[in-house]
Amino acid sequence: MKDHNTEDTIRTAEPILSGGLRELDKVKLGVRNSRLLKRASDVCGGSAVWRTRKLTEAYDLLSLSQLAPRFTVHDIDLRETLRAKASIKVPVPLIPDAQGELRIASVALLGILYPEHAIREPLPGFAFIQILQPSAVWHANVAAEGAQMLCLGAQLPAGILTKELVLMAYGALSMQTVMVDEADAAGVMNTEAALWWQQHLELVPLSRAKFLDPSP
Repeated sequence: MKDHNTEDTIRTAEPILSGGLRELDKVKLGVRNSRLLKRASDVCGGSAVWRTRKLTEAYDLLSLSQLAPRFTVHDIDLRETLRAKASIKVPVPLIPDAQGELRIASVALLGILYPEHAIREPLPGFAFIQILQPSAVWHANVAAEGAQMLCLGAQLPAGILTKELVLMAYGALSMQTVMVDEADAAGVMNTEAALWWQQHLELVPLSRAKFLDPSP
């Protein structure tokens, strides 16, 4: 294993909120996104507080998709837990081929989960983002088996915003933020991948593009 200090294994991506991302509530939704929000709001369940929060989060996700060419929301479900399906154009590392060469996908399909108790209490970093596609993701912070949950840290604070989760997911998948220390419980879900990436840090990051940059 190469001798790298802590700063080599955790790198800071762009600020979670910057520029127009602070004012997503002022974005006027287009026809398609307005329809998605209307359909979801018609069956939005729970207490008044929870319904209001879900509608706010849904609006932010849809507004974010209009600001960021690389991000598209395909569906939102507000009946109970907030659930959204979205794609993001980002390099996604896949299990190396037979010659040991890393394979790269260009798009990730994400399942975003936001349960009601997330507004009141901290949750584990793997509780919010599932990588639906592609399969065989080769990433220290993605579970090697099962649902391919993406871990964004040991614990995320109560009340974290969905737009923050999306930006964190982009930073993690593009490897602008990196955790490859297999001995650190704060994010590592695949020890074998963590060990591989320790030997291939010259490949990191997979992209230096910022979230709001034009997508490839």
